[in-house]
Amino acid sequence: MADEEKQTLPDDGPEAKKNTWQQDVYSELKILTVVLAVVIVLFHFMTQLIVVVGSSMYPTLHDGDLLLAWRLNYEPQAGDVVIIHKETEAIQETIVKRIIATGGQTVEIDYAENKVYVDGVLLVEDYLNQEDEDIMEVKGDVTTVVVPEGSVFVMGDNRNHSTDSRFTQALGLVDEGYIIGKAICVFFPFFHIQWLGT
Repeated sequence: MADEEKQTLPDDGPEAKKNTWQQDVYSELKILTVVLAVVIVLFHFMTQLIVVVGSSMYPTLHDGDLLLAWRLNYEPQAGDVVIIHKETEAIQETIVKRIIATGGQTVEIDYAENKVYVDGVLLVEDYLNQEDEDIMEVKGDVTTVVVPEGSVFVMGDNRNHSTDSRFTQALGLVDEGYIIGKAICVFFPFFHIQWLGT
């Protein structure tokens, strides 16, 4: 009978198990490093987290909402909810407002009728806080303004409780350079999760 070839069995000893464990940890660390790098790039260059402070954007946004804002290559558009950092005597923190008009457009505010016109067209603003009888009780000092190129005219959805472009000294027109980005979603608290961007 021919000699049977001896089969070499895999080494299942402690050293082999140690090597397998080290390879698994190394693979996990590589994956974690890639994920962390992506997250850092995403949140440093492309997006930003913002906490809403105050009620100026109610009912769209609530005090304490956590927003995700898109920063990369953002071009301001009327209707967008934006994050602004423009420090004035009245405002020192980052604020959230809605763009009503962009450069070259004319804004007219009819306080008696609670209406806003852009280039002569009445805005349909179903996002406003309608709980107050007079949604523009606080009038500011602006009734008509032509927005310069490179700037935007912003207002809060809660018109009675919003310091915005209606108030020349407090905020006024906002240079686009002060816009951090566009709010695209609320993702905390969970009961108020909503998509804001298009």
